[in-house]
Amino acid sequence: METTHFWLIRHGETEWNANRRLQGWLDIPLSEVGLEQARQLGTYLQSLDSPRFTAVHSSDLSRAAETAHLATVHLGLPVTTTAELRERNYGVYQGMDWNALSQGLAEKDINLREPDQAVEQGESLREFAQRVGAAFERLAREHTGQNVLVFAHGGVVDIAWRLAGGHSLTTHREGTILNTSISVFDIDIDGGWKMGPWNQVKHLGDIASLDDVMHT
Repeated sequence: METTHFWLIRHGETEWNANRRLQGWLDIPLSEVGLEQARQLGTYLQSLDSPRFTAVHSSDLSRAAETAHLATVHLGLPVTTTAELRERNYGVYQGMDWNALSQGLAEKDINLREPDQAVEQGESLREFAQRVGAAFERLAREHTGQNVLVFAHGGVVDIAWRLAGGHSLTTHREGTILNTSISVFDIDIDGGWKMGPWNQVKHLGDIASLDDVMHT
């Protein structure tokens, strides 16, 4: 059965990542650390003999798109951007400090991880998951049998982990999705997802080894 082979990469670090502020759809640029991570990723990708990538897709938010451009310039492929691959829209909560936000939501008995929790001016987790799933299945149809690089966000990687691993939206995922980590999965012609190596940061030798972070 023909499958589309995806390498899904989280964008490089931003200042807001480092300061634990909720970005969502806000267009926060890469920090100097994030720029260097993207360049390290590009060096790693250039060193590989396989797979041979035929397309590069990215979220249209600059932190993902710039990571894509820096990491794939050697491929000579256009970076196709789309809002379908954006981070979850957290609406009125965007821009807030995670710790203060968590405390405030707990006081109001609001749980943003509850799949159907409404988010003012934003998306519920279920709506976000449906958007992400549809985006990847569209790309799989467009690139059947090909190897595709996708640059997106931590939330997008989390949803792909759930879809590829058969995990529900309420399943607790251990570990942190690292900046510029590589997560691999396939989608077959019938829409079936299959998980491969996950959250790899072999190219960032000062962070962790491949085996330490696999499948987190």
